[in-house]
Amino acid sequence: MKQILFACLLAAVGGCAHHIKPAVTHYNGDSVTVATQQHHKRRWALAAASGEADRVCQQGQGKRAEHASTRKDGAAGRNYDLFLCLN
Repeated sequence: MKQILFACLLAAVGGCAHHIKPAVTHYNGDSVTVATQQHHKRRWALAAASGEADRVCQQGQGKRAEHASTRKDGAAGRNYDLFLCLN
């Protein structure tokens, strides 16, 4: 019984994180800005944004992404995370 409850809990928690769809709003080779919706849990949204920024920086110039700052837009309901593309 405990295994079934644990499996259901894991499925419910895991099912939320992959629905986050980060959107690249700006990229110039040295930095990338990724937007996520504010209604998602912040740690999941930041993880999704970080993954997308890593993908963009890696694809563009073989660099890694490092989080620099966050700008919140309450009117649009979005967070804009700035990542620097570093060697």
